[in-house]
Amino acid sequence: MLLLTKMLVGAAFVLSLATLAEGQSERISFQSLTFPGDLWTPFMPLPSEGSPSTVSGVLRLPPGTARLPAVILTHGCAGIRGAELAWATTLDAFGIATFVVDSFAGRSIPEVCTGHHRLNIASVLTDVYRAMSLMAAHPRIDAGRIAIMGLSFGGRTALWASHHRFQERYGDGLIRFAAHLAFYPASCYIRLADEDRIGPAPIRIFHGAADDWIPIGPCKSYVERLQRAGKDAALLEYPDAHHSFDDPLSPGGKLPHALSPAKCAFVERDGQIADPATGRVAGRDAPCMLRGASLAYNREAHERAVRDVQDFLGAVFRLK
Repeated sequence: MLLLTKMLVGAAFVLSLATLAEGQSERISFQSLTFPGDLWTPFMPLPSEGSPSTVSGVLRLPPGTARLPAVILTHGCAGIRGAELAWATTLDAFGIATFVVDSFAGRSIPEVCTGHHRLNIASVLTDVYRAMSLMAAHPRIDAGRIAIMGLSFGGRTALWASHHRFQERYGDGLIRFAAHLAFYPASCYIRLADEDRIGPAPIRIFHGAADDWIPIGPCKSYVERLQRAGKDAALLEYPDAHHSFDDPLSPGGKLPHALSPAKCAFVERDGQIADPATGRVAGRDAPCMLRGASLAYNREAHERAVRDVQDFLGAVFRLK
């Protein structure tokens, strides 16, 4: 993996460092893997089962010459939208570098919200771990202060990236995220077998109380279990806030074709993610899956979340 990191750095940074030093943004391509299947099936495939893929991200550096903390942003099921872009702008204003990873475009995937397109979560985990290695090698980034923030589909990635076994299988093992921030993550309804075997980095979940796509209840239970296990985890709840409450460009309304796990409760069993209600491997065709979900921007909740993120990362990154 050390050789891989050196190759990634050499390919990505030779042409971009000059402009980035002036506080501009730059799209950087890097090598990842695409695994067969969809979501968590097959679960935790070996790296040898993946095929090489080129994905990209936009790196944004605040002006100056000092070394910076950074946040890897991983998007939702519709790809990069207003929320990801808004957070990149917000974090830049806080003096934090951002790398917004696009896990879809390089794989010719328009979206995975409706179930018409497939992507194994192992592919996205590989993306964010390699993005972290890429950022850690950048001369303006402090390798010890790199966090991950994910939204919905990306929220699952941000949380699962905290697990030792995912890091060992898809990461390089040398560095770990300094914090994990998940907005309305599409993961709390899945109970992994070793959910408390995670790194020491703090976990924060930001969730709207009115979310009908990914209801808040399972995330409350998940955080409570982590806290009982002695982990640094907390959930911040926003009253009257729906899914994508932090997306100022969201048109709002109902998405009739969106797949929703609002009624699902899956568990890891015998190396698979299973649906206890049927005894079968869980997937998009599980009987508990619903069609339809709501989106709505909530300015008050968004502004409060910005303050919460600023306070949290300010402490984690030791910002002045």
